[in-house]
Amino acid sequence: MADLRTRVRERLRNDILKQGASSALEDPQLFAEVERLLRRAADVGEADTLLLPEMLGDPATWKLQMAMRYQSHRGPGQAGIILFIKRRVLMPMFRWLFEYSRDNFERQRRVNLVLFACVQELAAETAQLRQQLRQPSPSPGPTRSDTTR
Repeated sequence: MADLRTRVRERLRNDILKQGASSALEDPQLFAEVERLLRRAADVGEADTLLLPEMLGDPATWKLQMAMRYQSHRGPGQAGIILFIKRRVLMPMFRWLFEYSRDNFERQRRVNLVLFACVQELAAETAQLRQQLRQPSPSPGPTRSDTTR
């Protein structure tokens, strides 16, 4: 099974390199690491496991709204007539557009989740690398030239 995965990964890497992908992906180990990162991001099921949506604030300000709401700002008498027209005349006319848009909104929501997961993973790895750079490196032991004197 591992051999099959390796061959599939190699074929995928060659195909995307032929199509003009970054030359950095010529390194099979780097490609495997990038693929691992993207696969893990694509496996994110919901935004509950992500930090970025929490930082964006109220979900109503950034989440796609896929449900249609019928409302009117007019008085009670006029609102009833307007809402009747919206429900019985306009909505049947535009139902196909609504269904088409809803499918696209759902696709976009999924892409957004994957991108949020990628950004989160990259931010975590960047923070880890910065921590490693800040830690003092162990002082090297005596060099050969120091011991021969």
